[in-house]
Amino acid sequence: MSELLKPIFYYSVLSGNIGDRAIRKSIVEAIKERIDVPFAFFNTQNAELNEERIIKQLNVEGSALIIAGGGLYCNIKKSSGWYFPCSPELFELIKIPIILFGIGYNSHLKGTQFREGFDEFTANSIAKINKYAKISTVRDQRTYDTLAEFGVTNHELMLDPACFLKYKEQKKIKRVAIQLAQHSPILGRYDGTQEYREKNIKAYAEICEYLHWKGYEVIFIAFDPLEQSIIFDLKKLFPHLLFMNTDNIDTILEEYSRCAFSIGCKMHSNILSFATKTPFISLYYDKKSPEFLKMINWEPLGFPIFDLNVKHVKQGIEYIENNYRYLRSQLWYWLETDRPKFNKAIDRICEVIING
Repeated sequence: MSELLKPIFYYSVLSGNIGDRAIRKSIVEAIKERIDVPFAFFNTQNAELNEERIIKQLNVEGSALIIAGGGLYCNIKKSSGWYFPCSPELFELIKIPIILFGIGYNSHLKGTQFREGFDEFTANSIAKINKYAKISTVRDQRTYDTLAEFGVTNHELMLDPACFLKYKEQKKIKRVAIQLAQHSPILGRYDGTQEYREKNIKAYAEICEYLHWKGYEVIFIAFDPLEQSIIFDLKKLFPHLLFMNTDNIDTILEEYSRCAFSIGCKMHSNILSFATKTPFISLYYDKKSPEFLKMINWEPLGFPIFDLNVKHVKQGIEYIENNYRYLRSQLWYWLETDRPKFNKAIDRICEVIING
């Protein structure tokens, strides 16, 4: 019988967003391939770590504390100043190993939900948690440089953990996966403006017609259940639209693997396409997506969605078609170049959990 390891306390954003769960799935599966350890999942949005809970539960019942996910470094009203519900004065009370994994710096191109820059309290809080961390990885150069400005020196740069999800490879067909978001007010959520939502749906309908004219099937892959309303409205303008609204990440990965290429708005639409070595066009709304494109030299195929120009997307489609084999080989190159870094980091996490 194997040694009974204490559970890992895992903090991330537990939401309907496939991207958040893709990161979690990648990390958990990679660790469980190496050691048999249970996970206890907590939501960074509300699962506050107070002094009593740290001393009486976390330090007693846990083997490690993992804080992982995309844009957790941001300005938000939490006790830490960023997306971790714990006051900085309590960090030193945490006696089990702290692991910060695959975290990015979140700020939007428009709107005020995640503003640019950090106030002094938040900057000091981020620096302090990194000081106590056994392992700290970030998913883009911008985040790496920002932490360095805060005095952090123990962090490493590597691709987003979801890039390394395993999947069942499918035979390519003449189909394009698309995705459009409306999860924040500026993009057209119920409590915001509908201006960009309406413009972008019309633009996507025109792109779909163009793809249909070129002989492609088009499938909408929802990254949030609430994107189904986009499917309804887009299908009114483009009746040929296929669609997928599921929380099964394996099914989504298989679909990306099947498609010739993809056009996505959310960063993890691009990342799951990348994970299956499927070329993609990024129509982004925040600053973390172009940072991902820089990591893999993919910037010419990224366009801000607030200034969406269908002509540019059509040119991107032509570029993918004309350079298809080269682009797929580039995706393979970046995946295989960074995979050893990911595996090494997971090995170190497992070593920390076993040895404390």
